[in-house]
Amino acid sequence: MSILDKLKQQAEAMRANEAQEAKRQAAQQVYYEQSLKPVMLQVLTYLDELVKNINYVQPERIITYPLTPDRSTGVELNQTAYKLVIDSSANPRQLDVRVSAELRDKAAIESYTRYLARYNFKYHRRDQLNRNHRLQSALFSLEGPLQLAMRVQASPETEAIEVLLKNFTRPGVQRYNYRCDQINDELLDRMGQLILHEVEALTPPVEIPAEVREQWRRQLVDKQ
Repeated sequence: MSILDKLKQQAEAMRANEAQEAKRQAAQQVYYEQSLKPVMLQVLTYLDELVKNINYVQPERIITYPLTPDRSTGVELNQTAYKLVIDSSANPRQLDVRVSAELRDKAAIESYTRYLARYNFKYHRRDQLNRNHRLQSALFSLEGPLQLAMRVQASPETEAIEVLLKNFTRPGVQRYNYRCDQINDELLDRMGQLILHEVEALTPPVEIPAEVREQWRRQLVDKQ
């Protein structure tokens, strides 16, 4: 095969892959418009009203996080500064509820460890060296605030609504995947309770057998 024939063959394969990818993205966009977008608009309406009312009423919410060196003794933080950040009001794909938790009693906080880094909690560190100029001890002064966030995002790739929780019950991110029909008033109310720390977790989604999900997917493709 000549070099020109090889190049033509490679070009044809690339065009086929590009066409397949364009088809896949078009199908995902259709699914977003028909299934995910209405749910995201529903969640946006709820969260917008929730955050506005929280900031108006300003309920006191004292939360406790294990920020001490023993990783078990709690430090009280005052949760405040609720903010809703969206990527689009007409075609929302990502909704963030961001919350700050300030130190309630800074004078009582003295020494802490690098465990704070797992929470991304700001602090100042002052090292104490021995006579050989080796690290002997360290003093950590907490600054904060602790940043909490709830993200709701549409995922056409997995045909799901994803809810990500940052620093709500433990350091790092927790992920929940819900089908569109699982987003209801009860779950939205649960989100509101979680934001105010009246509950400790979201209701886990009910798992649907893979064969049932595949059947639904084929039905949707046939319908489209």
